[in-house]
Amino acid sequence: MSLLASGNPDQILRSLSNDLMSPYCPGRTIASCPSPQARLLEDHILEQAQAGKSREEIEAALVARFGNEMVGYAPPPILYGVALAGLVVLVVLVMMGRRWAARSSKPAMATAGQGPTQAELDRLEDALDEDDAF
Repeated sequence: MSLLASGNPDQILRSLSNDLMSPYCPGRTIASCPSPQARLLEDHILEQAQAGKSREEIEAALVARFGNEMVGYAPPPILYGVALAGLVVLVVLVMMGRRWAARSSKPAMATAGQGPTQAELDRLEDALDEDDAF
């Protein structure tokens, strides 16, 4: 970092505009922001570097002017809440699906070992007798 602090103004500009987030384009660096204000901010950074200010001094002035959001992009807290809620819903759905599958397979297994009742056999025989009369 000491090379950049006393280095070439263009190097300081490139470094800062690629490292700092743009106050004009949320989620983008100053260099990747298409806003004309971002170009003016790059011009301001270059002027400060040409005036002899170090990278750290320029960065501190920008953070004081625009806030700590410039230093790094932190995902909004609501994103974590939505992700957590989605995970909880997914777990609940999987648990409900497993219970439903287990419940529907138990009665089939319980009746599979038993034969038909006498009433069922009588109805089947009557239905077959009616079919034979056809």
